[in-house]
Amino acid sequence: NDQRAIRVQNNAQGAKAVNMMSFGLGMIILVIGFGTLIAGIVGISNIMIFIVKERTKEIGIRKALGASPRSIVSIILLESIIITTIAGYIGLLVGVGVLELATPILEDYFIKDPGVSNTLVIGATITLVLAGTLAGYVPAKRASRIKPIVALRDD
Repeated sequence: NDQRAIRVQNNAQGAKAVNMMSFGLGMIILVIGFGTLIAGIVGISNIMIFIVKERTKEIGIRKALGASPRSIVSIILLESIIITTIAGYIGLLVGVGVLELATPILEDYFIKDPGVSNTLVIGATITLVLAGTLAGYVPAKRASRIKPIVALRDD
């Protein structure tokens, strides 16, 4: 009750609570991010299966003219990687645009100069290429097993 006494405040408990909250939010964001990535891989894979089905005759002609299964796989994988990378970069640009629009609002909450690091962009690019490869692998393998005579006969 003495108003003239020295006050000591221990911020360790408050810092521990904030760190635990930050860790929890980080884990939630990680789970949501992986879920979104898996949903994207499944979506791109379905698109690639449809593309392979639509291009069955083209693949049959390529194989009849001597294309190796490896070249068929590389064509489908390259297309899958390009689709994934373009969609990912569009998402990255939209995210950076939203962050730029939100910067004045965030300054009211003492968040100064928010941005995206180059390391994050490089990591996202590597993740996009790996996701595109993973999404296109099964359809590419299926396309490489198409028999030319069956593909040319298929309607």
